[in-house]
Amino acid sequence: MKLRPYQQQALEAVRECYRQGHRSALVVMPTGTGKTVLFAEISRLAKGPVLVVAHRQELVDQARDKIAAWCDDVVAVEMAEQRGLTAPQGRRPKITVASVQTLQRRLTRVPRDAFKIVVIDEAHHGVADSYKALIDHFDAWLLGVTATPDRADRRPLGDVFSSVAFDYDMQHAIQDGWLCPIRSFLVETEADFSGIRKVAGELATGDVERELTKEPHLVEIAKPIVEERGDRPTMVFAASVAHAHALCRVIRDLAGGGPDFAAAVDGASARDYRSETVERFRAGEIQVLVNCSLFTEGFDVPQVSLVAVARPVLSRAFYAQMVGRGTRLAPGKQDLLVLDFVPGNCRHSLVQAVDIFADHDADVVEHARAITQRASLEGNPMLLEEALELARQEIEAGAVDVTYRLRRRDPFAAVGLDVGAMLERPSRRREPATSEQRKYLLRAGIQGEHLAQLSSDQAEELSERLRERKAVGLCSPKQAFELAAYGVDASEMYQDQARELLRYVRQERKSRSDASIRAELRGTGRPAAGP
Repeated sequence: MKLRPYQQQALEAVRECYRQGHRSALVVMPTGTGKTVLFAEISRLAKGPVLVVAHRQELVDQARDKIAAWCDDVVAVEMAEQRGLTAPQGRRPKITVASVQTLQRRLTRVPRDAFKIVVIDEAHHGVADSYKALIDHFDAWLLGVTATPDRADRRPLGDVFSSVAFDYDMQHAIQDGWLCPIRSFLVETEADFSGIRKVAGELATGDVERELTKEPHLVEIAKPIVEERGDRPTMVFAASVAHAHALCRVIRDLAGGGPDFAAAVDGASARDYRSETVERFRAGEIQVLVNCSLFTEGFDVPQVSLVAVARPVLSRAFYAQMVGRGTRLAPGKQDLLVLDFVPGNCRHSLVQAVDIFADHDADVVEHARAITQRASLEGNPMLLEEALELARQEIEAGAVDVTYRLRRRDPFAAVGLDVGAMLERPSRRREPATSEQRKYLLRAGIQGEHLAQLSSDQAEELSERLRERKAVGLCSPKQAFELAAYGVDASEMYQDQARELLRYVRQERKSRSDASIRAELRGTGRPAAGP
């Protein structure tokens, strides 16, 4: 077994962080990119005992199994009746996985110097009092791993982790091919959220439940899930336990299926029933799994390709955890479809799928929301990357001189394709580009106003030029455009070369300025024109 390139970079970044004198480090990697594998490798390489701490049984069991397989070693567990660490006269294990609740009660039985490294899984919980007591107890190097470093209560993780050693975001993981693309489909409902109260950073569960368990709202949520599902294994996140079970009932009724079609589970469900239901879902015996906040962390069924967020969410981190249940790659899986349900009357700003790419300008994200909603009304789920790119282009179109923008902001120009000149030539056919042609060219990065002017034969000519480039392995317009910003003409560069160079650029940007990277890269490929 071998680490993926970004996992290796994360490992080296953690080592460098410790070498620089930091006693604690944070690694941010999205769900599905192998955070457990990273700290399994760190455990294997450690020169002393390692402790991994998690807050739920599912996470403890998952960490134990993956670390044991990766390290080919026995991993002790300290949780409830299991005493792999604190058993009387027991031999001190090399690697221990423990639940924070159990370990906190038994800290007096564990020496302060018992571990070389302490790993906090789902480290956004690390500022909680239960974790702080444990962290303060041990004299060890500290490593936190999380997919969502921002918390709903805004408590800063910097209180615990002195340095962010490595940050790999979801958008780059999708672009690099480690996570599947995400399509957004917004459904506007008649639900009235104007009187819903806000409690502890989220909307009041009781208020939301009373509104969403009304039969008309159950139907207007269940119907799109049944219609859009196709053969996609589906996870539904409900607002409450009562909402989950009511929604499951309506989904079964509309689909004409029984318990073998859809099932609802919650925290009060018997553990054996929960485990059995999840295994049946994993095996494809159950098509739709409805839950209430039960599977936002530590749930690993890569086949999931539809996530329905059937509840209002104010926290981007919480929302990203739900979407992350469906971003893993799986054989035959093309993308993840996210269904968002938007109440017709709501005074709160609810998180939507496009918000998980939070590193974009707020105006771009807001405009992308409108674009995805427009596409949804037309019945076309839209790739989030396309929505964000189109939003950026449309905003620039209203703010920047068109000639300047086309010269500086056109990915097609970066590979020598002059779309403007093509549009000036007479077209053989006057029919506009087809929906499929538009989707293909949007993914490739065509300018928004160009797309609106293309005829079907012009679109086909452009598409064929792009397919020819791809057939011989040349880089995409988006890759060439991104590299052009660093003084590199990548128009004749192969795709794998461009990918590696871009990975290097993204890593270097964490510690260096764009100007210094540009100075270094000039001469890589053919020098690009411009400053």
